[in-house]
Amino acid sequence: MRKTFGASGRNGKHANAIFKSVIGGIAASVGVELFLHPHELIAGGVTGISGLVSFHTDNHFGMLLVLFNLPLLFFYSLLGRTKIWLQVLPGLLAFAGSAFLLAPLPAVSGEPVIAALAGGLCLGFGGGLAVKSGGLLDALGLEKTDRIRSAGIQAGTRPAISVERLLLLCHALVLVTAGAALGWERTLYSAFACLAAYETAGVVIFGIRRLAGVTTANPRQVEAEMKSRLRLEGLAWNEVEIGHDRGREVESDRDGDCNCGRIPAQTRLMYSVHLLDVPRFKAVLRKADPQAQIVWVERSGIKHE
Repeated sequence: MRKTFGASGRNGKHANAIFKSVIGGIAASVGVELFLHPHELIAGGVTGISGLVSFHTDNHFGMLLVLFNLPLLFFYSLLGRTKIWLQVLPGLLAFAGSAFLLAPLPAVSGEPVIAALAGGLCLGFGGGLAVKSGGLLDALGLEKTDRIRSAGIQAGTRPAISVERLLLLCHALVLVTAGAALGWERTLYSAFACLAAYETAGVVIFGIRRLAGVTTANPRQVEAEMKSRLRLEGLAWNEVEIGHDRGREVESDRDGDCNCGRIPAQTRLMYSVHLLDVPRFKAVLRKADPQAQIVWVERSGIKHE
């Protein structure tokens, strides 16, 4: 009986993930077909490449989207997770299929700025929802996740460049190509749409608050500054006892004794920071302790600064 309940629970979670991924694909197609493409704006990544090619050919965006994503997904499946197709295809097919249905409809807004903002919001919401459910709508998308792309790219070796920077480079190349083909004014609006999509996806995936771990040798000063300026209360994470700094060990030239340098005790504090307060949080921390380190704890991993 327990196995039956466990299997039904897993099936329910899988169905829920597929449903969210499909909804994300539909939302992304709304942003692309009703806001961006009527103004010849693109969104970067494979989505942007597909749109750029569709502007200059008779091929439909939805068909190109699937066609260009498949080789990259196959590459990721070879290097990383073998079940990538079950995670990605529902949302990707919903994205492409709904794009076919929405393509004949007229643009919702005639203003490029509004279209770029609204299109980016819809695309970011859809992409973030798909990523949060374990899927993916764009093999080169900027959504923060390491479940599919990072695992595939980093499999077996440590890359010389981070996945995030590699994806940013790909997006920059797409935008430069769009600038040469469509004009730089449209590219500026497209970059605005990419930024809106990136930030929206981050909010959907991680929420409006970030969990920050601060390692500092001056916990009292940091706590006082955070409390007075940002009204944040820090929670003790753990403490690293006084240890040896091997980089400062100096051998005595006579008796062979070593004078091992000591590093001060480091206290780790945990803060829940609102998304809009992140720049102020960093500035206050640097003022309180320039040597402090920040670790952003995210669902997809830990990001050091």
